Amino acid sequence: MPRQVTQERLAQYLRVLELHDQGRTFREIANIMGFADPRTSRFMWISGLRHSGRHAEIPVSTPRRVTVQHNGRTTTLVVDEQTAWQTNSTLTFGIEIECVGLTTSDAARALRDAGITCENNGYNHNTRPTWKVVTDASLHSRNGACEVVSPVLSGSDGLTEERTVMKVLRDAGARINESCGMHIHIGVDQLAREHQTRIIKAYGAWQWAMTAWILERRVNSRWSALRSADTNARLATSWETTNDRRNFASSMDRYYALNVASYHRHGTFEFRSHHGSLNGQNATAWIAMHLAFIDACKHETTFMALCDNLPVGAEYKRTVVNGIYNAPTRLEGVIAGRELVTRLGALQTGTALDADVCAYMTQRAGNIPVRSRNS
Repeated sequence: MPRQVTQERLAQYLRVLELHDQGRTFREIANIMGFADPRTSRFMWISGLRHSGRHAEIPVSTPRRVTVQHNGRTTTLVVDEQTAWQTNSTLTFGIEIECVGLTTSDAARALRDAGITCENNGYNHNTRPTWKVVTDASLHSRNGACEVVSPVLSGSDGLTEERTVMKVLRDAGARINESCGMHIHIGVDQLAREHQTRIIKAYGAWQWAMTAWILERRVNSRWSALRSADTNARLATSWETTNDRRNFASSMDRYYALNVASYHRHGTFEFRSHHGSLNGQNATAWIAMHLAFIDACKHETTFMALCDNLPVGAEYKRTVVNGIYNAPTRLEGVIAGRELVTRLGALQTGTALDADVCAYMTQRAGNIPVRSRNS
């Protein structure tokens, strides 16, 4: 039986079903219904079919072949149909996926069985040419826990590979609980010093807007703290003036939303704020957005346009109200997050955010399933 829904939501399902029966496309339905993303129309249509008892018309996912390339090897996997986001960025990236429900041996076996080369060689911080599965003492579960770390990835193929790995883990029984996080690394060692400094400045300006896509329990947490405007300005100045950035990075605390300490070991900036996720669609959109953000910082004019006239709620700026310090509200952060995505999608130089990713991130800002195990 379909689960109970409100009368208002049921009416939406049935209206979308009616429009689809009339021959309307999902994009046309989205425009009529006011949805930001045509994928919402498809979801509503399927729900309408279920609630109307038309189960035979619900489309069935069909397998497709995905080619994964890394370390000079090409592997072909058969996975369920999935839409992969696109990016034209040439920056490299990596991801750390924390999950529970699988031991390190379980996770490594599942990935190998799916044709994905990976190592299971204990706790380490070494960058490998293949995926690796390691332990993580911060994860808590009675049924096993592990961290799955990618090799250096790039481009749309890298996004597809990451999404495929998440699906394999999910199908093997991996789950997410409150102890899990998801961290992404973007390679910045090939960028000039001034470009790296702009990233620090820009992230400081937009860091509250970035919280629009993460659960509130992760905002300014002990694992991913936000920097005050003064602290961030001092960091940017030190980064711009120090003679040895790698040595300087080694002295920094890594438990910030923007972790520059990873530059010492990996030549990356790490973004640590995101809650745990096995939702490949969400994770790859998050990566694509950060790639566009960092690419924007490579261009002085784009960087200035991006950070001029910041919307309320972009900065983590504490204000005084009746003698009490207050941070921006959640709603202000969501509105600012949507504005950030709009600006990234409108870039004229560098790598603009893909239109589909832009629509998805706009819709998802503030719309996070708090109780989902795999959000």
